[in-house]
Amino acid sequence: MSKKIYISGKITGLSEKVAKKQFADAHTQLKGMYPGCETVNPMEINHDHDQSWLNFMKQDIKAMMDCNAIFMLKNWQESKGAIVEYTLAKGLGYEIIHQA
Repeated sequence: MSKKIYISGKITGLSEKVAKKQFADAHTQLKGMYPGCETVNPMEINHDHDQSWLNFMKQDIKAMMDCNAIFMLKNWQESKGAIVEYTLAKGLGYEIIHQA
């Protein structure tokens, strides 16, 4: 099975520009580490809803469920959402990759 990696990290509290860059950089880093892998970037998910934190999380977790690994950005522990994603991934036995 090919690697499909969900990228998880802090978004709330960052400017959209900064958040988009850190997730895009993670995508590039993962492509270098795992050639041929597919990445899921929550900054690119179509969030067509009321823009509440809960609804962002629902969409992101749905996308994460199609993955078999999770990549934790350096700042993930500063994010309530990333902590939820990490806890779920750990409980489900996903491969967990930490950004160096």
